[in-house]
Amino acid sequence: MPELLLNGCTPEPLRNYLKALGVLRLVGEQDSQARGCWFSEVFVLHSKMFTDRETLVKFFLNDYKPTPIVVPWSGNDFFAVNWTPDTLCFSKTPTGPRVVEAILATSSKRFASYRDALHTCRLALAKIVSKEEMSRQKWEFITHLRSTASETLVDWIDCAAVVSAKKFAPLLGSGGGSDGNTHFSDNFMQNLWDVLPDFDVQRGGKGSGTSIVERSRQQLENCLYGDPTRELVSKRTSSLYDSGAVGGPNATQGMERESLSNPWNVVLALEGCVGFAAAAVNKLPPNAEVKAGYPFQMKMSPTQQELADKEEAGSEIWLPLWSRLATWNEVQALLREGRAEYGGRKAKSGVDMARAVSALGVDRGIRAFQRYAIVKGRVGGENYNTAALLGEFPVIERRDADLIRQLDDWLDRYRSACVEQKNVPLRFKAALRRIDEAIFAFCRYGGVGFFQSIVIALGHAESALALSAGKIDKRTVSPITGLTSDWVRAANDNSWEFEVALALAGIQDHERKIGPLRCNLEPVEGRRGKDGALDWKWAEKERAVVWNSASLPANLAAVLRRRFMDGERNGCTGLPLSAPNFASISAISRFLAGELDPQRIEDLLWGLMSVRQSPCMLSTTADKDAPPLPRAYALLKLLFLPEPLTVNGLSIAIKPEPSIVNLLIAGRVGEACQIAMRRLRASGLSPLPHPRTGGAVRDSDWKELDCLGADGVRLAAALLLPISHASINHLRKLVIREPATEFQIP
Repeated sequence: MPELLLNGCTPEPLRNYLKALGVLRLVGEQDSQARGCWFSEVFVLHSKMFTDRETLVKFFLNDYKPTPIVVPWSGNDFFAVNWTPDTLCFSKTPTGPRVVEAILATSSKRFASYRDALHTCRLALAKIVSKEEMSRQKWEFITHLRSTASETLVDWIDCAAVVSAKKFAPLLGSGGGSDGNTHFSDNFMQNLWDVLPDFDVQRGGKGSGTSIVERSRQQLENCLYGDPTRELVSKRTSSLYDSGAVGGPNATQGMERESLSNPWNVVLALEGCVGFAAAAVNKLPPNAEVKAGYPFQMKMSPTQQELADKEEAGSEIWLPLWSRLATWNEVQALLREGRAEYGGRKAKSGVDMARAVSALGVDRGIRAFQRYAIVKGRVGGENYNTAALLGEFPVIERRDADLIRQLDDWLDRYRSACVEQKNVPLRFKAALRRIDEAIFAFCRYGGVGFFQSIVIALGHAESALALSAGKIDKRTVSPITGLTSDWVRAANDNSWEFEVALALAGIQDHERKIGPLRCNLEPVEGRRGKDGALDWKWAEKERAVVWNSASLPANLAAVLRRRFMDGERNGCTGLPLSAPNFASISAISRFLAGELDPQRIEDLLWGLMSVRQSPCMLSTTADKDAPPLPRAYALLKLLFLPEPLTVNGLSIAIKPEPSIVNLLIAGRVGEACQIAMRRLRASGLSPLPHPRTGGAVRDSDWKELDCLGADGVRLAAALLLPISHASINHLRKLVIREPATEFQIP
C-alpha cells in the first residue's frame, strides 16, 4: 500500500497531533482500509485511494465534507443570525453571525449536512430568547439539541460535552467549544470560508478564481507536508492548540510580531478533536453521582517544575503514539474507550496514568504517550486555556511498578486529607507532591535509583506526620504500614548509605519487651498480626521518642542511650539491638571516617522503617579503600552486642556499662575505653593492650584518644549499628589476646 509521510503532522504541538487524527478520520471515511501510524515523530498514512501527495490535496480542496461544528450554547452569535439569508457578498472574511449566514447561503453539496445541523440548532433555539436564558438552561438546551441532531452533529456534541454529567471537555476549552472570547465554531467556519472555493460567489470577485485555489493549495501543502509558505493569515490563532502561533514579544527575530495562522491547521485540528467523544461513567453504587470520562484526559498531577502553582489545578491529556498501522475504526475504539487501569483501579490523575502505563494497564500496541497540560492563564489572559507540552512518556513495563499497589490505601487517605481540607500545613502538601513526583519518575524511567526516591519520599511524609501524631488539620492519617520486603530489593542500590540505613531500620528487641527502633523516631506502637507483621498506629504517649532536628550521629547516640535504658527497665536479658540485616565493617569504618552522606542515611532510614524486613544479602563488594577501623570502636562494640560473646565455644555474657554512652556523648572517649577494658577483664577476657607479666595494666594508654580529639558522638552512633557474627569475630581478634588454638574467623 502506498505510503505518505505527513511531515506537517507531528506529536508536537497539540494542533499537529490533532491534524493527524483529523486526516486519518476523514480519509478513513472514504477508504475503510486506510491506515496510519507514527514513525520517527511523523504521521504516516497508507491508503489505496490516496496514493500520492496530489490525490490527498485534491480530496481536501474539492471533495472534503466538513463536520458540522457548532456551539450555539455559547455567546450571542446564534441569536443574531438571519436564518433566511439572500445572496451574500463580503469584502473580507465574515465573523460571528455573518459566517453562519455564509454557510447557510451556500448551495454546495459538501455543506448540506452543515446546513441541516444549523437548522437543527435554529429549531432547538426557538424556546431560548436570550443569552441570559441560555446560561440558565444550557444543559437542558444541549440535551434537547442532541436528541434531535443528526449522527454527525451528535459526534461533535459528544466530543464537546457529556450531557448526563453536565461537563465540558477540557480539550475544547472552558465552554465546550469556546475558550474565553474565542468560539471554535466561528473559527472553524471562518477558516473554511478562507480556503474552500465554494464561497467564491460570496467574495465578490476579490480573491476568487485561480488565486484562492492556489493560495489554499499552498496552505494545505504546508499543513500536511510541512512545505514552506508565505500564505499565513494574521491576527487569527488558537492558543489552546498552538501557543507558539499567538505572536507577541520575542516571537520572532524582532521585538514582536502579530499572530499568524494557517487556516487548514485549524480546520483539520478541530476535525481531529471529533475523535475524542466523551463518555458518561457511572460509579458504583448505581445511584451514585454520574461523572464524565474523557479519553485519556484526567486530573493534573503537578510533577513538572515548569508549571506555576495556579496551573496545577488544571487537567492533562495523554495522546497515544502507536507504531503499528491501524485503521480509523481501531484508533477510534481506542480513543472512545480511553481507559487506563492499574490493579483494577481506574486512572484518575497523571500519576495514576503513569502507573497504568508502566504496569501495562494500557496494552494496545502503543509505544508512547505525548503528555499535555491544559492550563489557564499562560497565554492570552486568565480566561484562556493553553496546551503545555509535558514530554513523551514511553510505554515500557517496569518490573517493580506493581509494588506501589501496597501503598494505595494509605496514599488515598493521605491525599484525601491534604486535598479536601483548607487549613493543611504546607509540609504535608509538599510531601504529597514529592511522592507523586517520585512515583511518576520511576514509572517513566525505571531503575533502582528512582524506586529508592519513592522510599525517601515516603520517609519525608512519615516524618511530617510524626510531628503531629498523624493529624492533618481535622483528620488523622495512620502511619505507613504493609510494605513487604520486596521494597528493600527494589530500592537497594548497594550503596554504603543504603546498607547502614537498612541495618538501622531493622533494629528490634528479639524478646519483644520493647518496641523496634521506629518507636524511638516517632510516637507509634505496633501490634503483630497473624502473619507476624506489625500493624502500626499512633501512640498516645511518646516516652520512647528521642529523635529531633539534631545531626544524625547525635540522634543515633540518643537512640542507643534510650534503648539501653528501656532494656534495663523492662528486664531484657540482652541489649535490644538485634536486627535481620547488618552493616559491614567497611560501611562502619566509612561512617566513622565521615565519608558517608548523613542526610541520605536519615532519609532512607525514615522510609525503610515502614518496610517489613527479612534477612537479605547486599551485594557490597570487597572494599580495599575503606579507612582503617578505629580500635576504640572494636573494643567498645564487644560490650554492645544483643547476644553473648562466643569464645572457644564458650558463651560469655559481658555486662554493659550505662555510663559508657554518656561518656562518649560528652567526648570522654578515653574514659569510656578504660571502663570497657575493666568490663572485659571482669568477664575473663584479656583485652589489648595487655599488661606484661607482673606488670601494671595499660588502660591509661586509651587517654591519648581524648588528646587526639576522637569523635565520641559518632563513635556512640556507630555502636548502634548491628553487625554480623563474622564481623564480631573480626573485632574480637583486633582487641582480645587469645590462645593460638583459637578457631579461625569464617
